[in-house]
Amino acid sequence: MAVATKARPVEKTSDDALTSLTGTAYETIKHRILQNAYPGGFQVLEDQLCEELGMSRTPLREALVRLEHEGLVEIVPRRGMRVLPLNAADIADIFQVLSSLELLAVRLLAARKDNKVPVERLQAEVTAMKKALAADDLDAWASADERFHRALVDESGNPRLAGAARTLLDQSQRFRIFTLRMRDRPTRSTRSHEAVVAAIRKGDVDKALEEHSHHKVNWHVQMADILDKFGIRHI
Repeated sequence: MAVATKARPVEKTSDDALTSLTGTAYETIKHRILQNAYPGGFQVLEDQLCEELGMSRTPLREALVRLEHEGLVEIVPRRGMRVLPLNAADIADIFQVLSSLELLAVRLLAARKDNKVPVERLQAEVTAMKKALAADDLDAWASADERFHRALVDESGNPRLAGAARTLLDQSQRFRIFTLRMRDRPTRSTRSHEAVVAAIRKGDVDKALEEHSHHKVNWHVQMADILDKFGIRHI
């Protein structure tokens, strides 16, 4: 008669480890999408991603669900994930809504009595942009510009505004990076950012709104010209 043996316990990943792995997968894939290393339409199998990231399917799938909720990918059964393309209409819609949210953030910041800390954070990014331009480092400029816009909404004091804007900023970042070397040197954009910060520092709501609104209008015109000039239909 065979002697029953005690089953060996299955090793499980701790909750903390799973959370950490999920975060790693999420940040890695998201970075690749935002930097256009994974362009619109790019598709990859789960098994390949698991191998590249050195992890099991569970944390990877949780990361992909987060990215799908943010509108960056779609999960394709038995085919892994596909990066959602952005067409010209998508890009226009994103910038239209994002502009409204940023203008509200500017209004809230300029109207705040004590905005010293937010202003210092914004000014630090403007300084970083100027240093990047002096060094002719467009990638560093783009990073500082992205941080500036995130700081603008994060420091608005309205968490719902910030949450909605961050999702749109992620989507718009793909287009910003894609066109970074197709547009003029961003000297005017840097000056505009600095003017917005100066108006916020003074508590001049009207001037801050005027400066940022002017910047957004110029940006939209420039982006439309790039789409037309290069015949870009989607990214």
